[in-house]
Amino acid sequence: MFTTVFWNIDSLRDLENDDREFGRLLSQLCIEHNVDIAVLIECRIPVGQVLEAFQPRDMYTMIPSQEKFAVIARFDSRFMERLVPPLSSYRTDYWHLNLPLQKSAIISAIHGPDRRNNSPAKQELFFQQVATNISWAERQVGHSRSIVFGDFNSNPFESPMGSLSGMHAVSSRSIAGKISRSCYNVDYPFFYNPMWSLLGDFRSGDSPPGTYYHDGSNPHEFYWHMLDQVLLRPELCERLRPNGLRIITKIGDQSLLTRSGIPDRSSASDHLPVLFTLDLRENC
Repeated sequence: MFTTVFWNIDSLRDLENDDREFGRLLSQLCIEHNVDIAVLIECRIPVGQVLEAFQPRDMYTMIPSQEKFAVIARFDSRFMERLVPPLSSYRTDYWHLNLPLQKSAIISAIHGPDRRNNSPAKQELFFQQVATNISWAERQVGHSRSIVFGDFNSNPFESPMGSLSGMHAVSSRSIAGKISRSCYNVDYPFFYNPMWSLLGDFRSGDSPPGTYYHDGSNPHEFYWHMLDQVLLRPELCERLRPNGLRIITKIGDQSLLTRSGIPDRSSASDHLPVLFTLDLRENC
């Protein structure tokens, strides 16, 4: 099993918390869930300082990335080769994961344009470029086992995520299994978005209705948003195991939520981390 956790920790830049304290929290998260890759989004803490809090110190190593991200892994960096696509951006990064006895995969980390300063049409254009880069990477490595995750700054049901001119990510494995759909004689490949299954209430466990909470003043407010998501190409859909996707609300004895049940930015972040596990074994 291959486990990844990602977390937008932007609010930490305004906190007086010691960097080592956050490193300790991340270390505990990685140990508790047997994490293979951890990706921090909008991390202002130097990766070296984060790693200093890990015990044992050499458990994880740094993976080269854009400054927007901090990436650590439980294996040597030579197994995660960085890819540089034609439409590069500081908001995205791409790697070719090629571990022994595992199916190789393309991994992409995302921090989408923010919702307040960018229209849905502009977000959609950004994700169209991301989709183009993923298709380029798939041609380079010769397969379509692609995983895209991060803070998209858009909900699963909004146009930048669902439109074929955006990420073209759907809620159904069976629809994603059709591989692509054609529009004006152009084929657009699908992504499967399992985050749909975590939207709203009445799920087992203590999972909240989203990963980010905003109590705004618009006439139509969602309050809970699922901005942090993981997308899979159809070839990987069946490798996401049951209960292999969750929103993390507690690390050790520390809750990441306030008493009212929303993300506690005073102690951690205004986003909640997302964890997912894929079976990438070669013989699976």
